Amino acid sequence: MKRLSLIVLGFILLFITACSNSAINSSTNSSSGSKGDSDKGKIKIGMTSAITGPYSEYGEGNKRGVKLAIDEWNKNGGINGKKIEIEILDDQLVPDKAATNVQQLIADPEVVALIGPAGSGPGLATVPITEAKGIVHMNIVPQTIAVTYPNGTDQPPRKNVFSFALQNDVEAHVLGKFTGENWKKIALLHESTAYGNSGIDLITEMLEKDFKVKPVAREEYNQGVSDMTSQLSKIKNAGAEVVVVVGLGADLANIKKGMDRLGLNVPLVATNGALSLPYVEGAGDLVLGTIGSMVGALGQDPLSTEAQIFANAYKEKYGVDRYWGNDKENPQLFMSLNVANAYDGANVLFEAIKNAKSTKSEDIIKSLESIKDYKGVNATYSFSGQKHHAISEEALNLFKYVKEGKDIKLVPYK
Repeated sequence: MKRLSLIVLGFILLFITACSNSAINSSTNSSSGSKGDSDKGKIKIGMTSAITGPYSEYGEGNKRGVKLAIDEWNKNGGINGKKIEIEILDDQLVPDKAATNVQQLIADPEVVALIGPAGSGPGLATVPITEAKGIVHMNIVPQTIAVTYPNGTDQPPRKNVFSFALQNDVEAHVLGKFTGENWKKIALLHESTAYGNSGIDLITEMLEKDFKVKPVAREEYNQGVSDMTSQLSKIKNAGAEVVVVVGLGADLANIKKGMDRLGLNVPLVATNGALSLPYVEGAGDLVLGTIGSMVGALGQDPLSTEAQIFANAYKEKYGVDRYWGNDKENPQLFMSLNVANAYDGANVLFEAIKNAKSTKSEDIIKSLESIKDYKGVNATYSFSGQKHHAISEEALNLFKYVKEGKDIKLVPYK
């Protein structure tokens, strides 16, 4: 009996020891995730964007740009020998959904950085989450300054956010200067989002301060609204000589059609959404004469070496699709703000991880802030502790729709 008791006691001690060893191993494994210097053979990135929905040209385009960069890096051995993987979630440009997606992505200990989302509303909803976590956040599309600089560009940026977007202040300065120099009776129209409000505020401020011009009208609309008769009627009655719009392509098409119905035959000057395919698809020949601002990289002839490499790689992987545009030989200008921006952002992120030789957030941030003169498609990128954005006024051009034969084309505005 005594011998039996000893045997039983021995089994119990073995069981306890095994459980203890298992707990120790489990703790060790869970604390060595890829936020540190993981010995796993992959580097995982999270992404949320508008893959579907009415503004999917941004999200789907961003997805293509990021995947193109990943393919190129993995083909060449990955980052320091580790393959890159990405998990992409669809937020349909809905802020609450984007926030939920980000929470899900950064809860994964293998995710070392986040890319996206594709709009200022979702951007403002997500950056506080990643900032609190301290995880690297690559801002690709959102133009609102507060996404990267919550207290303005004269104050420090969010430590974890690096922007490849065309910031509102940069675009507003170009459009404000252009319209202020050419017209006196200027009407303003904008979407009722953070992007729309902040962009039109900056244009208004510049017109009043630098040109002593007070807009004759200022109207707003909700994204996706098809009838803007009320807003456009007020603009027409105000005697506007030009309409300046901050908005996206699908809505700009409705605006242009409304102007045509009302006989509001004045120039339309708009932000980069005017150079997008949804604008042309929605408004057809009515786009002729529209003037829009855009990163000019893909409008150069010839393209820079980096832009040509990007264009060749995109065409080889995806062909001449709606993101490429109607010209079989040359990519459309808008690719700069829905594909090339994501391609550049991903490449700079991967370069920073490679240089850091680490996947710890603080090491990647330090490495990003040391990036100097990195040649991308849209710009040459340099960051610092005080500067977390890269697209400047020098990168922008104004373009105008003209007709050549049966084709509608964009040409530099002169």
